[in-house]
Amino acid sequence: MVADGNRPTKIASALSCGMLLVAIFITSGLWKIEDTPDFVTRQTARVAVLFWAIAAALLLTKNRPLARWNWTLACAAYLVHVATAFDRIHGWSHVAAFQHVEEVSGYGPGIFVSYCFSLLWLADVLWWALDFDSYDSRPIGLDWAIHLFFAFIVFNGTVVYETGFIRWAGIVIFLFLGILFVRRFMSSENVSRSRSLP
Repeated sequence: MVADGNRPTKIASALSCGMLLVAIFITSGLWKIEDTPDFVTRQTARVAVLFWAIAAALLLTKNRPLARWNWTLACAAYLVHVATAFDRIHGWSHVAAFQHVEEVSGYGPGIFVSYCFSLLWLADVLWWALDFDSYDSRPIGLDWAIHLFFAFIVFNGTVVYETGFIRWAGIVIFLFLGILFVRRFMSSENVSRSRSLP
């Protein structure tokens, strides 16, 4: 058995994600919050975004083992968010969720994009966990399409439909990821140029 040098970091990430989620639910019970269901739903989404951003940054810096772990944690936090939203806001009703999306975005059928996003993320995490070799050798175009779709959804969820601190945090996250993307692109371009030189 090969020792996992990332194990302490993985444990710290899992504990951080778990503690943040638990803290959200405890806080909502201890403090007087005007709209507790909305608070819990929004905060669980923010934990998912945080770990998504960490995973995306790790993917861009080519630290796949830690990226994979944080990608899984982000998905788990996102599933907690979805369950919280359906339980506390929509009463487990698709019709209520549809109406909520209609009120927020002006386009109720957008809920199906959310469903697609949820299923795709879960399928991607399961694929990566259950068949690493197949996942790792999938077409680069598929990889890009999935990550661009996720970035589009997260950008809309943090920058387009949010205000205040969360919007600014979303902008900072995307600027940071953009810098990492450019650095990775520039370094891979330099590597390919140097290989082509005699």
